[in-house]
Amino acid sequence: MRGEYEDVLARLQERERSVCAARQGQRNARLERMAALRHSAARLAARHARLRWRAGALGSPAPALARALDAAPPAAPASDGDAAWSEHVRNLEAAVRALETALAEAGGTHGERLREALAASVAAPTLDEVLSAYVLQRQLQPGLPVADAQRFRETAQRVLARLDLPEGAPLPAELEALARAVVLAPTRERAEALASELRLAVQRQREDREAQQHDTAAAKALLDELPEDAPAALVHALEAVAAGVTRLDRELRDAALALLERAAADRALAADGAAALVLQESLRDLGYEVEDIESTLFVDGGAVHFRRAGWDRYFVRLRVDRNERTVNFNVVRARGAEENAERRRQDALAEDRWCAEFPRLMQTLASRGLTLDVTRRLEAGEIPVQVVDPARLPVIAALDDATRPRAAPKAREQP
Repeated sequence: MRGEYEDVLARLQERERSVCAARQGQRNARLERMAALRHSAARLAARHARLRWRAGALGSPAPALARALDAAPPAAPASDGDAAWSEHVRNLEAAVRALETALAEAGGTHGERLREALAASVAAPTLDEVLSAYVLQRQLQPGLPVADAQRFRETAQRVLARLDLPEGAPLPAELEALARAVVLAPTRERAEALASELRLAVQRQREDREAQQHDTAAAKALLDELPEDAPAALVHALEAVAAGVTRLDRELRDAALALLERAAADRALAADGAAALVLQESLRDLGYEVEDIESTLFVDGGAVHFRRAGWDRYFVRLRVDRNERTVNFNVVRARGAEENAERRRQDALAEDRWCAEFPRLMQTLASRGLTLDVTRRLEAGEIPVQVVDPARLPVIAALDDATRPRAAPKAREQP
């Protein structure tokens, strides 16, 4: 019996692991796709903003460039769906191409070099390329000497390098704007002040990124624990955090933890119901007559009585304490028989009988996955057998022939 049980349990556990692995694989694919779309959108948005700034710095742009500048930048979609973000990426690509085409028509030596620097890489311009473009822009307007602008450019690059951005990740718009302001500052004093502001902004970005990484790890852990029937809105919100798109706020965390608590309670209830069924069937398989055991016995507590045929007025009472999570077995006797030395001897025999059978019940339960730790055991006769009102005992089966009330024999009529 134990071999069969363990074999079935192993197959069920293996199936659960396979289902879980497949579900995690699908989720990881969704997270990668979501992160990739947001990354592409951020990169294109930064490129588009950089090109718009350059076009605006030309003064009186050509008609085609003016029309490109009049077009509003594509707004981020309200929906978090992949389809909406894919469309947003396509719109950004079209807007970037329009500005690049318009800038290509602008003339001038500096303009050509600047266009090459600002749009040097279709994938993502490097930090050096971006800052070099702003140094070139410095040459087109009055202010700091080019040498000073180059020095502050190096300062900005050194500070921004502390971000340790992933390969291909765009420079955050706030930091690029500060770096541009440092390079294009009209005075040394202003450049120094902006450089200090850039240092503080980089530190905030580092702290925010660490917090986002912590949230991402926490969201992935929560997703791994959520039940399969978790609300789709909750799953999607956690996936957005796990993909690094949003932060894990208190409301979302509390909602996920509350769901996990309910799921754990449901699993515990199911396990308790299964334990009650195992106990009931094990007693019956061992030949005991037992009343039907409620599936909530180990949750609500209570008492169950069982016996064997031929036990006269004796039962074993199984009592469960839901607060202490303990199970107690003791022999009880229905009130009614005369209390004398013979009855006490019968009590001792009944307890001896139960003490001899108890280990077999424990072994049977353990073989079916229900292990009870014996913390206290009283030998037969240590305490008197409890006498209870027969009304409190179940009518499991008809009383034995020896104890069943007999009708008085009828007198035969003489022939």
